[in-house]
Parts: sequence; structure tokens; C-alpha cells
Amino acid sequence: MSTTATHPGVTAEYLSGALATTSGSARLEIESVTAIGTGQMAESYRVVFKENAARQLPKSVVVKVPSQNENSRGASRATRCYELETNFYANLREHVKVAAPECLHVWYDAMSDDFVLVLEDIVGATQGDQISGATIQQAEAAIDELVKLHSPLWGSEKLNEFNWLPKHSVTSAAGTSQLLKAMFPGFAERFASTVSAEIISLGARLVENYDRYTAAFPDVLTVTHRDFRLDNLLFTESEKHFDVKVVDWQTVGAMPGACDLGYFIGASFGVDDRRDNEQTLVRRYCAGLQSENIGTDYEVIWAQYRLLGTSGYIMAIVASMLVKQTERGDAMFAVMANRHGQQMIDLETEKLFA
Repeated sequence: MSTTATHPGVTAEYLSGALATTSGSARLEIESVTAIGTGQMAESYRVVFKENAARQLPKSVVVKVPSQNENSRGASRATRCYELETNFYANLREHVKVAAPECLHVWYDAMSDDFVLVLEDIVGATQGDQISGATIQQAEAAIDELVKLHSPLWGSEKLNEFNWLPKHSVTSAAGTSQLLKAMFPGFAERFASTVSAEIISLGARLVENYDRYTAAFPDVLTVTHRDFRLDNLLFTESEKHFDVKVVDWQTVGAMPGACDLGYFIGASFGVDDRRDNEQTLVRRYCAGLQSENIGTDYEVIWAQYRLLGTSGYIMAIVASMLVKQTERGDAMFAVMANRHGQQMIDLETEKLFA
């Protein structure tokens, strides 16, 4: 089924120029354009080329362009997400080991906050489902990718060379605190019927005490995805093993690595499954870091995990209020808030910053 894409980046003329080096300057012809996903912050399309297209190119590519929704465009400017994702592919990806799609073309214009990304189409892969949750095999494969993302620049001074990369600091935390205080009343009202009253109250206390929460963060930073969840993972299964490709780098930043760890585990399981598996998965992550000669131990990482799973609840609050509202999006944000809120309760997270 073909879709009409309005952005000029999803045209044969644009793609012929953008992919000229790869295609040998062939004039490309498009067979079909199909929307991928719900497009809450940006829009992604699978572009299939006609058979007479250049043989050097794959049969299909994924083209990512800005959202056509004005609320999402405004959110993108506020969060710099288009700038961040294009910079990840242009400047940072080569410095980490994580598996991400091959980037065939990247363009960003700061004045208009416009962009085009042309990425490898991961044919045959299955997108993770945030609402349904992960299998333990999927979770283990994802944790291994986190190690590949976090370990190369763990505590590295090189992070300072990426001037565009958001870094956790007192100043950035203060901005997030103000944003949360502005957003939380709307979140509490919209999700009053789908997020438990206990967890809404927990969120109110978190927002009120956000400065103390961020003051408890560990000092060591690394490259983090900051939205490392199932919907942003593409799985390919072979011989009882999952290969993972990590997509949607719109929130990349320099944060403690356990932000991604707590976020992923807390969002990926129902409460009982998370309780059963979280210690094993945290140990797997810790062992992976140690195998990369990063000097840490389980007790340290476990304490950070207890604190930083909270990042998933924060994302649910902010993202739900910023991006285009969709039925599935609201269902997903409610699941995230409930799961991460219960994670905080089980792990007594508030005691770490009260």
C-alpha cells in the first residue's frame, strides 16, 4: 500500500541526488512509499525503488523527515531532536559499537529545523512492542547492545568534543525541572483513568523533589540513547539468538549509563516479570561492562539502577505532553508510567533522594 509523503526528501528527484555516490549517479525511480510507525515526533517511510534503479543500491531504504504536525514540530525545536539524531549519524555513531542502521545520507538545516535521513531498511526485522513487553531473550540481546553503546566512551573526556551533545548538569536539570512542573498537571489530568492514583501521587512528589533527585546522580557519564525501549529496537532472530538494531536517536545525550538500563528494564516487562528478571539483567549489564575493562561492580550498578529507572516515568510525563497525541501513544505512555512508577515503589527509589 502506497502513501503520499509531502516532504521533498521523499521524492525520486531528491533521492537521486542524495544517493548519487552510492548509485553511480543513476536516476532513481520509486515503486512505492509506505509510512512506518505512528510518526509522533518525525515521519518515516519505506521507499521501494523500481527494478531499473541502480544495482548498487538496496531494493528499499527508510527515509526519515520532520513531522507534519505543528505540535510535534514545536516539540522538536524545544528538544533539538532532529539536530541530535542527524548529529548522531554524522558525527557520533563511528565512536560507539552499538548496532544501528547504516546511514546512506544525512542532511540538517538549523535555521528551518529541517532534515532528511536515508537509512538502511532492516528487511525481515520485527519491531519490539512496548505494550506487549519483551521476552527474556530479547531483553538479554538489548542489554548486550547497551554495553556496546555505553562502554566505548564511558567516563571519557572525548564527550566534551561533541559540543552539540546534551550533557547532564545542574543547569540542564534545572530546565527539566521547570518543564516537568509545567507539564505534570496536564499529564495527571489526561491519565487519571489509566495510571493508578498511587503512581500519580508518586509523580507529583518526584516533580516537586526533582532537584534532589538529579543531585543524587552518579558523576560518570557516557553516551546514552535516553529512549532505549522496545519500540525503538528491531529484532532479527536466528538460531535462538536475537540480533538487534537500535533506531530513533532523537534523544541521544551524555548521561549515566544506568539511565538507559533502568529505563529499558522498567518499561519492557509487566510488574511480576520485571521483579523476576531485573537482578539477572543488571548483572548481565555489569558483567558486560567489566568485560570491556570498565571498573565497576554489581552493587554500584544496582544502586544506580534503583535510582535511574525513574527516567522512564519522566519520559512518559514530558513526551506525552509534547508530541502529537495518538491512541496508541497514550496507551504506551500509560503503560510506561504504571510500570516505572511500580518499579520506583518496589525499589524504594524515593529513599535514595528524599
